[in-house]
Amino acid sequence: MTALSKFLSWKKGNTIISWVLARLVFQVIFNRDNVPKHIELLDDTLTDHCSRIKRNRWVGVINFIIRPRFVRRLVENRLNRNMESHERVILSLDKELTKEDFFPKEKQKRQKWTNWFGNHFSEPLQFFVPGNGEYKDFSPTAPHCEAYDYEGLEEVCSLVKLAEKNGRKIRAVGSGHALTAVAQCEDYMVCTQDMNMTQRPAREWIKEKYRNGFDVEVNYCNRKETEIHYLFETGGGTKIRHLIQALSHHGLALINQGGSSIQSISGAIATSTHGSGIGIGPVSAFAKSMTIVGKGGRIFRVEPADGITDPDIFEKDEQVKKHGITLIQDDDKFNAVMVGIGSVGIVFSMILEAQPDYRLFEERILRNWEDVKKEMMEKGMYAYINAHRHFEVLINPYCDHEAATAEGKKRKCLVTTRNYSESESGSHHAGRERNYISSFISGIAISGRLSPWVFNKNHLSIPRMTNNSLKRLVDHKEDAGGGFEDLARNVLDQGLGELKFYGYAIEFGFPLEKVFDAVDLIIKNCEASQEYDQLLAAPFALRFAKKCPAHLSMMNQSDMCMIELVSVKDVTGSYPLFMRLERELLALGAVPHWGLSVEPWHRPMVEKAFPRFRDWEKEQEFFGGSTFYNAFLERIRQS
Repeated sequence: MTALSKFLSWKKGNTIISWVLARLVFQVIFNRDNVPKHIELLDDTLTDHCSRIKRNRWVGVINFIIRPRFVRRLVENRLNRNMESHERVILSLDKELTKEDFFPKEKQKRQKWTNWFGNHFSEPLQFFVPGNGEYKDFSPTAPHCEAYDYEGLEEVCSLVKLAEKNGRKIRAVGSGHALTAVAQCEDYMVCTQDMNMTQRPAREWIKEKYRNGFDVEVNYCNRKETEIHYLFETGGGTKIRHLIQALSHHGLALINQGGSSIQSISGAIATSTHGSGIGIGPVSAFAKSMTIVGKGGRIFRVEPADGITDPDIFEKDEQVKKHGITLIQDDDKFNAVMVGIGSVGIVFSMILEAQPDYRLFEERILRNWEDVKKEMMEKGMYAYINAHRHFEVLINPYCDHEAATAEGKKRKCLVTTRNYSESESGSHHAGRERNYISSFISGIAISGRLSPWVFNKNHLSIPRMTNNSLKRLVDHKEDAGGGFEDLARNVLDQGLGELKFYGYAIEFGFPLEKVFDAVDLIIKNCEASQEYDQLLAAPFALRFAKKCPAHLSMMNQSDMCMIELVSVKDVTGSYPLFMRLERELLALGAVPHWGLSVEPWHRPMVEKAFPRFRDWEKEQEFFGGSTFYNAFLERIRQS
């Protein structure tokens, strides 16, 4: 292609996109009934004529246009006509949410920390930012990434000793991704953003058989095979998006990850965050060694009984002696520390199991839920979902009874499968981009504020809108899009951007044999609330994870189906519906997610859901004791 033809193609694409966007804006202002049709047109146009770079450029242009206050006020005035006061959209004075807050080291008092949803906050007596890593200017190529931050480690030790000296509690916080109060602390709070200096392949003190890769048996696609995995050392405060960069720099990748990379790795491990794949455990299962600072400022390196550290080499090391690091290789203690909900100490660093960088091929197919359910029952749940490395289902809690055909009135679901690209049988014409509409909208600064307005204004249309949103995600071999193929980190990250902070979710685990009962219960409750015009504004998800030995992991007892219920902030009726659903699902035997819950937690519920809780309490007393209590844990202990 000549330079001239490239220029003409670029010019044509920009002209088409400009025209479609202009038409959509016109419809939003003057003829809102036609908006859905023009959103579909925008989706097709972005997919056919817009690269990822070009999409980001257009997002920047739109954000520039809507930045002036008078523009937002103009949009507000138009949208808020005939809206109830509690459902009106407020744009002009909005302080947009960002992916993470940055806390300066020098400001230790009168700080305020809040979780991402905003329902829990702390104004601690003192706020510390220890460590010598780079948060704002993180780079895995920085020379200091190859060294261990012993100075930062001693700084954390001194903070724990200071808290105990002054009779105060102390807790570490990451990205505040939990909906529960699990991270709250009113005494001394430790921000972990700069505890991210070390980013290197783990070789120091490591047993010879683990030092340069080791064999791991995996069971994907109902076949047992052997892969070579590696060990990687990272700081406890590292954001997952930074960890992905560091791993990629060394030719490695996470074995699995959740749909968003905004969390800190310690927070993800502490609450047993997971992706989807019945042959893959939660993120906590990838941890092979954890260095924590516990009560008394003591430093522990905790591993399973057959841990990766060579005790003889470790005990002789001068740095180990200088800093008084104690090696503990014990299954019960490691299983308590692995998912420690922030109460066993401050996780300063860890060693994770990773694998060589890999590519995934993803397909998303729209199905009738009853057909998928029937296939699962006929073929066997485990074999059906393990036919792929990753398998998940998004289910519309409602049927679209206004659809024109009998087929359209059936309950819809979106089945997503992902497999190693090289193992994909047959030819495909997969693109390197997903359908654009959700990722495009997520980058626009006011999209999160507009979302609840759309659902409140058109609440009776939520069943149809949910079906439409599922249709827009369809992408598979037999479809024009051909599926989505890319590096695993790009396929597994759902790219929600700022929209992540305007949604919220609750999540519960069920053993495979109880999945259909749980789904039926959710649908029954959603349809009952629909009679009162209270609806969830999103499909709910079924994701699957392998059993994990951590005492407080949701997957401790068995392989689990994790059911995530999602809605959008300020959509009328969603929050009380969440509360009703949580109570009924817990009565059915659900295991709640430590970070995604709206009901109060108490000891009987916790001991029922997590049978090893008392074992965890014993180890928590050994490592953290009362120094690392907070109100959330105290309520559980005393109820």
